[in-house]
Amino acid sequence: MKRVILFVIDALTGPLLQEEMANGRYPNFQKLQAAGKMFEQCVSIFPSITHAALTSIATGQYPVQHGVVGSHWYDVDREKVVYFSGSLGMVLQKGMGNFFREFLLDLNNEHLEALTIFQQLEREGLDTACINFPLYRGDVEHKVNMPLLLKLLPGLPNDTVVKGPKKLILGDLLTNPNDLDIEASFTGVAHWFGFRDENTIDLVLQLAKCDEFPNFTLAYFPENDYRAHDHGPVEAHHHLDDLDDMLGELFNIYGGIDSFLAQFALVITGDHSQSGTAENSAEEGINLQEVIASHKMAKAGQPWCSEEEIMPCPNLRASQLYFKNPTPTKIMDVTNELLADARTDQVIYKAAFVDEGEGYIVHQGNQRLHFWRALKEATSDLYGNLWQWEGDLGVVDGRIQDDMLVFHDYPNAFERIAGVLDAADSGQIWSTAKLGHEIYVPPMKLYTNGGSHASLHRLDSQPPLLLAGIPEGVPIPQYPRIVDVAPLCRACLQQDG
Repeated sequence: MKRVILFVIDALTGPLLQEEMANGRYPNFQKLQAAGKMFEQCVSIFPSITHAALTSIATGQYPVQHGVVGSHWYDVDREKVVYFSGSLGMVLQKGMGNFFREFLLDLNNEHLEALTIFQQLEREGLDTACINFPLYRGDVEHKVNMPLLLKLLPGLPNDTVVKGPKKLILGDLLTNPNDLDIEASFTGVAHWFGFRDENTIDLVLQLAKCDEFPNFTLAYFPENDYRAHDHGPVEAHHHLDDLDDMLGELFNIYGGIDSFLAQFALVITGDHSQSGTAENSAEEGINLQEVIASHKMAKAGQPWCSEEEIMPCPNLRASQLYFKNPTPTKIMDVTNELLADARTDQVIYKAAFVDEGEGYIVHQGNQRLHFWRALKEATSDLYGNLWQWEGDLGVVDGRIQDDMLVFHDYPNAFERIAGVLDAADSGQIWSTAKLGHEIYVPPMKLYTNGGSHASLHRLDSQPPLLLAGIPEGVPIPQYPRIVDVAPLCRACLQQDG
């Protein structure tokens, strides 16, 4: 049986990777493309942001099924704000220990509502491994060893047990599984407690040298996202040499790329892409506290106070708003205030919130669209979903081609919108920013003159999908989405089994 390896490179952008390869860079990525197939666009979910998108990769589901509706949202049942983004001000506000606890434990134990690929495969009798991927939930208990510096943080337990796949490596927390002859080398605070690309690369190559890959392995590389935020997506894609070198060494360990692909199916993708941001911070950021004046807003990351009406949960270039007592009038008042800012791209909400029946409403400028799922007398999108609508399809750049509903600038817009707005923890209003801009409330960080993501726009939503060594007979989607990645990996193992 062929084994399957999935590499997830955060913020990997298909067209930019393709451009670098066309210019002669990254020879091992080029070899994989020549030996297999590369899609420039493997459409992300909405919001196209890390925690929600990584969960969709790990489960093959949209947020409505898996429960992770962003990197920042309001947990309605627990009445608490969930915030996973890396703004230092917000992290310090809630406490570093609480931040680590939520990221490492609560994300998997409380918020994740769907089976991961690790659970799916191991319940089918296969072995799996996870290397530094934050959505790691499985059925095998592992005792976590907290590094000394983390033990000193209030709010974080000194000792705990997590459930993951049989082979689980999480930075310094789980560095040397009992049944693997490998050990993390790049650890400690200088290496972000092992959650860096260099550590993941080293662990992957150790697994290769002792041929310890199980049936399925998922390894995660976060640093392309950091570089894209700080320096822009184009500049970030000039610095993938370490990953290309890892691929070359991996092939050599197994006797060359042909020998490697005779033993493995290799899948490489990202969770989202990034678009460039404006150079001027005053122009780049849409401050919700300034834009929305009609209703008192809760402080970022804080629970409700008695007089507050709206809970803001920005997610970089998208935002969701929660109303304590939503009414159609309040929804429309806030919608109009958001649209009055020229930097707002779209405002989106469920039609039921304004007493207009089923489906979803999208505003863009002066244009409005109401769409809903249908069973007959409807138009199909590229994925077989049937839709009907009233209003201007241009608000999501929709058009009919060969009797098929397609979207260019906002790929797979209808399915992606429905995939989060129907979630139990979705805000009543979502808004997105035009290219170059982000949505925030102080003290959140802006990535001015860098890169950002999370909107419906294609520049935020087009990670690639690179496939090689896929067994014959495995169906490959013609128009892949990140929710297709886990099913594709499972199909490789089932087809070859």
